[in-house]
Amino acid sequence: MKTLSSIVFLLCMTLLSFSQTTITGKVLDANNQTPLIGATIVALEDPKIGTITDADGKFTFSVRKNIQTLSISYTGYETQEIAVTGRTYVEIQLQVSATELEELLVVGYGTQARADVSGSIAQIKEETIENTPVVSLEEALQGQAPGLFISSKNGKLGSKLNVNIRGITSINAGSEPLYVVDGVLVNSQEQMLSSNPNNNPLSNLDLNDVASVEILKDASAAAIYGSRASNGVIIINTKQGQAGETRIELDIQKGWSAPTRKREWLNAEQYLELWEEAFNNVAAPDGTLFGATADNWRDNFLPEWDQGHDTDWEEVMYNENAGLERVNLNISGGSESTKFYISGGYQDQVGTIITDDLQRISTRINLDHQVSSVLGLGVNLALSRNRSPFLASDNNFFSPGQIIANPSVQPLFDPQNEGKLFTNTLYFNSKLGEQEVDAKDIQYRSLGKFYLDIKPFNWLDFRSEFGFDLFDSDRSVFFSSRVARLTGEPQGDKFNIHSTALNYSTTSYFTIRPTLSSGHESKITLGTSFQKLEDSFLFVSGRNFPNDEFQNLNSAGEIDGGNAEKDAFSILSYFSRFNYSYQGKYLLNLSARIDGDSRFGANSRYGFFPAGSFAWVLSKEDFLNQNKWLSSLKLRASWGQTGNTPIERFAALSLFRGTRYVGNSGTVQSQIANPDLSWEKTTQTNVGIDFGLWNDRISGQADYYIKNTTDLLLDVNIPYTTGFVDQLQNIGAIKNEGVELSLTSYNLVGSFKWETILNFSRNKNEAIDLNGQFIDFGDFARTLEGHPIGSFFVPEFAGVDPANGDELFYLNTELENGQRDRTTTNNINEAERVVVGNPQPDFIYGIQNSFSWKGIQLSVLLQGVYGNEIYNAAGIFQLNGFNWFDNQDIRVLNRWQQPGDETDIPQLRFLGNTFNSSRFLENGTYLRLKNVRLSYQIPSAIIQKIGLQQLSFYCIGQNLLTFTDYGGWDPEVNTDVTNFGDAVNLGIDFYSLPPAKTLLIGIKAGF
Repeated sequence: MKTLSSIVFLLCMTLLSFSQTTITGKVLDANNQTPLIGATIVALEDPKIGTITDADGKFTFSVRKNIQTLSISYTGYETQEIAVTGRTYVEIQLQVSATELEELLVVGYGTQARADVSGSIAQIKEETIENTPVVSLEEALQGQAPGLFISSKNGKLGSKLNVNIRGITSINAGSEPLYVVDGVLVNSQEQMLSSNPNNNPLSNLDLNDVASVEILKDASAAAIYGSRASNGVIIINTKQGQAGETRIELDIQKGWSAPTRKREWLNAEQYLELWEEAFNNVAAPDGTLFGATADNWRDNFLPEWDQGHDTDWEEVMYNENAGLERVNLNISGGSESTKFYISGGYQDQVGTIITDDLQRISTRINLDHQVSSVLGLGVNLALSRNRSPFLASDNNFFSPGQIIANPSVQPLFDPQNEGKLFTNTLYFNSKLGEQEVDAKDIQYRSLGKFYLDIKPFNWLDFRSEFGFDLFDSDRSVFFSSRVARLTGEPQGDKFNIHSTALNYSTTSYFTIRPTLSSGHESKITLGTSFQKLEDSFLFVSGRNFPNDEFQNLNSAGEIDGGNAEKDAFSILSYFSRFNYSYQGKYLLNLSARIDGDSRFGANSRYGFFPAGSFAWVLSKEDFLNQNKWLSSLKLRASWGQTGNTPIERFAALSLFRGTRYVGNSGTVQSQIANPDLSWEKTTQTNVGIDFGLWNDRISGQADYYIKNTTDLLLDVNIPYTTGFVDQLQNIGAIKNEGVELSLTSYNLVGSFKWETILNFSRNKNEAIDLNGQFIDFGDFARTLEGHPIGSFFVPEFAGVDPANGDELFYLNTELENGQRDRTTTNNINEAERVVVGNPQPDFIYGIQNSFSWKGIQLSVLLQGVYGNEIYNAAGIFQLNGFNWFDNQDIRVLNRWQQPGDETDIPQLRFLGNTFNSSRFLENGTYLRLKNVRLSYQIPSAIIQKIGLQQLSFYCIGQNLLTFTDYGGWDPEVNTDVTNFGDAVNLGIDFYSLPPAKTLLIGIKAGF
C-alpha cells in the first residue's frame, strides 16, 4: 500500500511540474536603485496565489501555465500590473504614489507638498471621520493626532468640547484653537455676544462633507494667522467635485445609544436605614433633633416618603429610545472646466438624557469653474438648521442631571393624582420638563466664500476671496404653571433670546513662483485681509399668562424683563510667506503677519508675528541614499510668535453705561481706559524628526517643543482711588513643554492588510507669573504661580479617625524649615488649603489598528488619558453622609460605624457639615474603546449588474467600553458651569452627564 501511495504521489508531482513555471524577479524603487523589501506579488487571475520580496527585493514565484499577469504593490507606491507569459525573469520599477509622498497638505493661504513641510502639521483623512455617530467634528478627532487633547464637557448633544493643542496658553483670552473651514474663519461661540457659550461652533458641520483636517501645531505652521493662532489652528477642508462622470452617493444610518456608564445609589430600604442611623448619631437622648422627631423631619421635607416608594431616579433621567437616524445624499462630478459637489443631510438624534434631542438639516454646494486658462472662479456655500432644547447648565435644578439628587423614597408619579408626575419632590422633578417646559434653541448658519483666481503667467497667481459666517439663534423657554415651584411663577413664565452674528472677511494674495537655476525652488505669498464681526442680542421675558395654552409673550400679563445690545470688532492684516527648497534636501519656510485689531489700546493696536522653520532631508544625501533600511529621514526645527485676543470687544476703552435712579436716567463710568492693552504673545520653539524605515513599512514623527506665553490678559487689582477694583492688563506668563510621537506600521501588506497607527503626547503646563495673584474656581480649584492651570486647591483629607468616625485633615501649615506640618486635625478650619491634584493629564495616547481582506475592513481605535485627577464637586452632596436629604452614592455603605473601623467614609451625621477637601478627588485615568468600524464592500462584478458603482454595509461602535477607576459617571468630564473660562474649569464633575455609547449600522450606495 505504501508503494502504491508513493507512485501516485510521484505521478502527481510530475504532472504538476509540467503544468507550472517558475518566475524570478526583483522589485526596485522609483530611482531603480533601492530594492523594495516586502513588496506583494499576486497572480491577477487568482489573488490567492502570491508571495513577497526578500531583503534584497527579490522573489521566486511558481505559477500555473494559465497565469498571465502579476500584480505588484507596495505601501507608498503605485500598484503595477505586468505580463509574464513566456518570461522567467522580470525586474519591476514601482513609481511613488502621489497620495503618499507627494500628497498636498492645506496650510494657511495655500497648499504644500508633504515632502516639503518643515513645520509640525498633522493630517486626519476623510475615512477616519465620515459616518462617526457624533454631533460635531471634534468628537471624531479624539485620539487621532498627537498634541491634540479633546475632552467633552458632558453628554448633552451639541455641547461644546474642550479642545487644546499643545497645552493651555491662556486664562482669560480663551483656549480654543482657530477653526478655518475652506479658508473661512469660523466664529467661535464663546466670542458671540450673549450667545449660549456651551454651544459647539462646529455642530452645524456635516461630517460626511469633510475631506480632511489639518492641525497646525507649531508656530511656523500657525503664525500666518498671527494674533489668533496661539492655541493652534484646525483647518477643515470639504469635498470637491472631480472631472468625470456624475456620481451619486446615498448614505443611510440607524443608531442606538446608551450612557457609557451607570452609577449605583441607595435603594429605599438602604436610604431609610442609613438616614435613620445618621439622625440617631446626632439626636438628643429623647430621640429628637431641635425638638422634632425623625418622622417630623421627613414629613416636612419628604412628602409621600412613607408610601413604600423605591424610585431609581437615575433610570428616570435616561431616554429609553436614545439613538439617531441620519441620511446623506451627495452628487459630484463635472468636466475639466467645471466641477461640482452638492450634498444634503438630515440627522435626527435623541440623547441619552431626557429632554435632550437634536435635529439638523444641512446642505452644501461647492462649485469650481475655469473660465479660461487665466481666469477661474467658484463658490463654497453651506447652509444648516439645528433644532435642540435649551438645556440648563449643570449647576441648575432645571438641568436633567440634578434629578438624581432626589431620594429613592419619593415617588415619580403623584399617589394622590394617578398618572400625573409628582411635583413636590425634594428637588425639581426634571421629568416634568418633557411635559411642562417648552424649551428650544433653533440655530441657522450660513458659512461660505466666493473666490476669484487669476493666473496671468505660469509663475504668478492672484486669488481674492470673500468669506462669511452668518449665525442666527432663537431661544425660547416657557415654564407652565405646574413648575411654579422651580420658577416662583404660578401663572407661567417665559423668556426669548434672539442673537445674531455676522463674521465676514475679504482676503487677497499673490503667489509667486520665480524661475531659478536647477535644483532651486521657491514660492512667495503676499497678501492682505480684513475681518469684521458684528453681533446683536435681544432678550425679553414675561409672566402671568392666562393659562398654559397661551405661550407667546404677547399673551403675558406682564413683561418683566428686557435687554438689547450690539457689538463689533474688526481686524486689518498683512501677511507674507517665503518657501525655499534646494534639491529637495534643504527646506526653508519664513512667514510674517501684521495684525491691527480694534479691541486693543491706541498705543498697541498693531502686532507683528514672525516665524521660521528649517528642515534637512538627510535621506537624500549621498551618504544615506544607498541605505537599504532607511527610506526617509528629515530633521526639522522651527521658531515663531503667535497671539491671542480678549473676548471682550472694548477692553481697552473707557466705558460708560446708562442707569436709572428715582425715575431719572443718567450715566456712570463702568471701565477705565488702558491705551497700552495688547495681545497675549506665545513664543514657540520646536524640533522634530520624520523618518521611514524599510521603504516606509514603519514611519513616524517625533517632536519636542517649548511654548512660552507672556503678557497674559489678566484682571489686575488697582488702587481704590481710581474708583475701580481691577483693570485688564498685560501681566503674567504660562509655559508649556512637551513631546509628541506618532508611528505608522504596515504590519501585513499582502491580500490581508494590517496597519497600526500610534500617537503619544506629553505636555507639562505651568503658570510662571500671575503678578502675585491667584484665580479661583469655586472652593476647590485655583490657578497659582508655579503650578498647572486649574490645579485642585483644597484642604488635604487625611482619612477617618478610627476612634470616632471624624474626618481628619492635614494641617499643612508652613514650618520655619520650609516643610509643612503633617499632623492632623478634625477641624477643617485649622487646615491650610494646598494643591492636591492636577486636572491636566501626564500624557494622552491613541492606538488604531486597521485590517482589510477581500472587501472586508475592520478598524479599532483605543484612546487613553493618564495621570490626571477629577474633582467630584457633587460629592459634597452625594457622599456627605446625609448633610441633608439628598440621594446618596452606594459607596456610603462603607461608612464608619464603630470604634476600630477603617474606612474613608466618615460617620453619618444628619445636618453635619461636610466640606470641600481632597476626599472628593479621584483618579481620572482611563482607556476607552473609542471607535470600532466594520464594513464590507460588495464586489464590483456583482453590483454593476444592478447598475451600481458601489455598495457597502457597515457597522460602527462609539465609546463601547471604558476602563477607569473613577467612581462618577464618566472620567471624560468638565462641568459646563460658566462662571470662569474653560482654562480654569477643568476636570470638575458637578452633576455632569455621561456621554453616549452608540452602535450604528449603515448602507452606502454609489450610482
